[in-house]
Amino acid sequence: MVGQRPLLPLLRDALLVAGIAVLTVQALRRWAGDRYMVPSDSMQPVLHGDPEHGDVVFVDKLARAAARRRHDLVVVRHPDQPGQQLVKRIAARGDDADACWIDIREGDVWLGANAQVLQREHKDPFAAKAMRVAWAAWPATAALVAPLDLAAATPGARALELPPLREDLAAARALFGAAQRALRRGDRSPGVLPVGCIGTSRAVDASCVDGTGTRGRAGEDVGVLDCGMELDVAAPVDALLVTLDGRHRALTLCWRARSGEVELWDDGVVAERAELPHRPAGAHRIEFGLLDDRVFFAVDGRRDALLVWARPAPTASERSDPPRMHVHVGVLGAETLRLTRLQVFRDVFYWRERIAGFPGDRGQWPRFVPPGCWFLLGDNTFDSRDSRHFDAVPAASFLGVPRLILGPWPRARWLP
Repeated sequence: MVGQRPLLPLLRDALLVAGIAVLTVQALRRWAGDRYMVPSDSMQPVLHGDPEHGDVVFVDKLARAAARRRHDLVVVRHPDQPGQQLVKRIAARGDDADACWIDIREGDVWLGANAQVLQREHKDPFAAKAMRVAWAAWPATAALVAPLDLAAATPGARALELPPLREDLAAARALFGAAQRALRRGDRSPGVLPVGCIGTSRAVDASCVDGTGTRGRAGEDVGVLDCGMELDVAAPVDALLVTLDGRHRALTLCWRARSGEVELWDDGVVAERAELPHRPAGAHRIEFGLLDDRVFFAVDGRRDALLVWARPAPTASERSDPPRMHVHVGVLGAETLRLTRLQVFRDVFYWRERIAGFPGDRGQWPRFVPPGCWFLLGDNTFDSRDSRHFDAVPAASFLGVPRLILGPWPRARWLP
């Protein structure tokens, strides 16, 4: 008995430390942060969902609901299933008096102060990078490389080498004109891409590659308009040609790196012209695309090297036909283009059922978002149960902000 007495204080201290540790962990989980397993595919591809192997996300509970803005990811209490949580993106806030009515048209969010006057939301190209969906890429997994046609390029030392199309600018503009585009889109054409260009082998659609590297079938039959390409160029060339090639129109951006001049061609005809800061040497990152009915072009992620133009007014055929957009790149002059990275992306695509009804009715469109409420949408619009189904949710149901993916380890990363 005498020899056992020192163990009692040690046991008591161990139990006390364990109790304090448990209480501390529970307090941190309740008020500071907690883990959350994503159970469904509603936020693919930013979050991989699966009941057993979904992303485990760290949720910051110190974040304030009042600080949340449109496009933020949030975790809230499920409005229809007590005790359940869900993670979505804020599409509209009732506290924004000029944007408390929401509609979804042509894959985009439309907002306004009343149901009669709604405008397409125009996102900033740089701020919207967090919402980009990688649709195809090189180098990458097989599922991302598959939709690309890289036959015109030759693999070099850690780069794709693309020979120039031709040296004559007028001939190049004709190559991207309406007549040549119609021939490429004809039934007997071997491919949509101009000879000598690399890009998408099929039209960009609303599908995506999930966290496991598998391309889902949801959205593969839905063409998207808002898409683009990001390129890492090893060295500048005489003239870089990047094109958004639609069924009824080709929009080409011609960038002369040494002079900084950028032209927007509408079916080969110069529609806009601007000049960027002179950057003659070294590698560059080029981003271009269509976003919310606007064309953008950016160099090196610089705000002073960003151009945004309104998309030329669509023709009657464009308005009536679904998008069939190809994205490709070519080069003019005498120098070979060396690409170290290529990614085709699309904007988050939103979809809704077309049901007629009175504006503001539950299940009908447009929808009114009351003050103190949020209209939430999932990025994977074809497999998401969100405010389209259960309407706006109170901001008071806010639980926290997803900050990082804790696991599985290969997918661990900070969230944008």
